[in-house]
Order: sequence, then structure tokens, then C-alpha cells
Amino acid sequence: MLHGRDPRPRGPLPSSRWIDVTGPSSGHFVRAEYDRLVELLDDLARRGQDMGEVIVLSPFRDVARRLTALPARFGGLTAGTVHTAQGREADVVFLVLGGDPASDGAKRWASSKPNLANVAVSRAKKRLYVIGDRAAWSRHPRFDVLARELARHVEQSAHPDG
Repeated sequence: MLHGRDPRPRGPLPSSRWIDVTGPSSGHFVRAEYDRLVELLDDLARRGQDMGEVIVLSPFRDVARRLTALPARFGGLTAGTVHTAQGREADVVFLVLGGDPASDGAKRWASSKPNLANVAVSRAKKRLYVIGDRAAWSRHPRFDVLARELARHVEQSAHPDG
């Protein structure tokens, strides 16, 4: 995951990272994650990012349903479940995790699917931004590695010579 990619930011995009967001949920939908996503998309739009090169994904259908309103605001953006992105790539991929903070069941389900995290990661040509509760998700297989790799990626981009 992220191996072989130069961690130094090129152009106006911040380096790939895990954006730690916590908050209450309605089902798997965490409003604070969605709000942070919109802030980040607004920032990318201000930077001149081609929204046709942005994919927003979630492992959960109920979160993905909320994401489907985004293309109307950010023309060209693609949004859906991780499975809808198979075979597609974009410069920028957001993985909005969601999941009920009071229950680990959904996180266990998502982490039990080996391809779920891999598909999301491999769609990103330049940047991957994971939005979700880092402490809760990084306790689960695959997401623990993703959290570690993204932290390493941020560290390398901050210190490109060391």
C-alpha cells in the first residue's frame, strides 16, 4: 500500500494521510466525518484540483448513499462504495470509514474483507486520505497496517532527506 510512491508532496496537494475524526453516528454515518470531507473537498476545489480526478469511497452503503449528493456540489467527483470503484483510478481518493463508534461489528466486517482496504488504496494515483476514527479502526486487521503506513508516509514527507 503506498509502497513505491514518492511521499513528498508535488503540486498543491497535501501528502496522503489519515484524518482522525470522531463523533456520534446515525447507523454507520458519522456526520463529523462528512463535514470534514466537505471542508477538504472545498479546499481542493480552491486549489484548482480537477474534481473528475477525485473519488470518495466508503465501505458502507448507508454512508455511500450520503456521499452521492457530493457530485452536484463538486462536479465530476465520483462517490460510492469501495466496490463501485473497482477498475477505476483517480489522482485523489478519500476513504470515509464511518461505522458506529459504540459497536465494533461493522469494523470487524470491513476488516475481514481483504480486498476492501486494498481496492481503496490502489485507486489512488497521487493521494489517499482516510477519514475516520483512527484509534477505533487501527485495532483491526488491514486498517492497522494502513494507519501505520499513512503515519510513516506523513513522516517521510515531512523529512524527505531522512
